[in-house]
Amino acid sequence: MRTLNKDILNRMKQYITEYQSENGKSPSYRNIMNTLCMGSPSRVHRYVLALEREGSISRTPFGNIETPTQLDTGETTLVPLLGDIACGEPRFEVEHIEDSFELPRSLFGNGKLFMLHASGDSMIDIGINDGDLIVVRQQEDAEDGDIVVALTNNNNTLKRFYHRNGKVVLHPENKTMDDIIVDNCQIQGVLVGCIKKY
Repeated sequence: MRTLNKDILNRMKQYITEYQSENGKSPSYRNIMNTLCMGSPSRVHRYVLALEREGSISRTPFGNIETPTQLDTGETTLVPLLGDIACGEPRFEVEHIEDSFELPRSLFGNGKLFMLHASGDSMIDIGINDGDLIVVRQQEDAEDGDIVVALTNNNNTLKRFYHRNGKVVLHPENKTMDDIIVDNCQIQGVLVGCIKKY
């Protein structure tokens, strides 16, 4: 096992704390990589795991750095529920507002948010089940490893996003399913949370 640089570990811990205080959410791995000049997300990941082991941070079920609850400012945002998203083979859904919900910014962060019903079982290995409500931050770009709402050939789907060999890979979090490989796709948003329904 490689030895971790204590100075980098301490600088990462400080950066995460400062970023959370200033933004009300945690930095992404790419934020950390670029700020601390760490070279690759995998190197960031090793240091994040070390900080988690020592109890300095926690991670969400999706592997992101969790935002501490004490950063809760009490601010909320009104988020529309826009219908279904396929967690399986991509399919077209007509966007319409079914309902709206007030969600705390301390849990879901800033930006323009929307919600969708998860439909299907392609993301069950990370705990997103049929009928759950997913919370998505609207944006047109994503980092490798993000879980995205992707539009391709007028069909949308929820998958983990990667670039590989000049192609876009939409990866299901279900070991019984195959990747969807396309030349390109339109990113409609990045997953920031999942609200379970029982």
